[in-house]
Amino acid sequence: MKLLTDLLHAVPNDETSSMREAGKQHEKPVKNECLIKSLINPRNVTKMESTFGTWMKDTALLNDERIWVAEHFSGRVVKEYKNIASFQNNSSDTVDVRKFYQGCGHTVHNGSFYYHIAGTSSIGRFDFHTKRLHTVAIDNALHHSLAYVLHNSKTYFKLAADENGLWLIFASSIDESIMVAQLDQKTFSVTSYINTTYPRTKAGNAFIACGVLYVTNANDTRVTFAFDLLKGKPVNVIFDLRSSSGVLAMLSYSPKDRHLYVWDHSYVRLYVVHFISDE
Repeated sequence: MKLLTDLLHAVPNDETSSMREAGKQHEKPVKNECLIKSLINPRNVTKMESTFGTWMKDTALLNDERIWVAEHFSGRVVKEYKNIASFQNNSSDTVDVRKFYQGCGHTVHNGSFYYHIAGTSSIGRFDFHTKRLHTVAIDNALHHSLAYVLHNSKTYFKLAADENGLWLIFASSIDESIMVAQLDQKTFSVTSYINTTYPRTKAGNAFIACGVLYVTNANDTRVTFAFDLLKGKPVNVIFDLRSSSGVLAMLSYSPKDRHLYVWDHSYVRLYVVHFISDE
């Protein structure tokens, strides 16, 4: 594990910002039982018009059944649905998140929409309740000229939430390897950087579950690389994802229901994540 604290710094632009906490963050070591064995019980939720996009539930608020959808890989409006039924019936409200987003790497966590602010190296946190936007700049990160960390989804920054909190996946402008930063929710700042040394050019998509980064191959059919973020070393995990070769725009894990949320060739799908401990 390489900690680039001397090269990379991130400072929030509003140190007085506060946020609603669904509960305290508990860090716990990743055990072998926490590794993913397979993805099971795939279920189609609905078909979208756009090839690219992100669909999200709040990964922290237990009783929040709302769904947010950011269509395409660029825009500044997200759609809010009351529940799955409203999503399937296309009954929604719209929310202006104040800045244009880029890519398909957003997430909704503790009542806020986290996203890459297009054309910059900054991540935005838009509070759905207060409508306030806070930003944090990520130095030494590739963020323009099509040098995506996840090329298939035109994504420079991928946000992820798991049992350990919030993470940010991006590519280093120093060696173009995949980096992962851990974010502090209270201060909206970076607490650590981890260099996986895995080349961004080999990655199709990525997600984080139980402290482990999973990366797919170039055509997004299999997970072919995994990295334990808490121990700082690769782990030997390979499993199949899908058989199709269409655009996989989004792949996100939710610790709330242990499902994988997928936007695959215009279809939004759910997979049940099957851990070794489920045996």
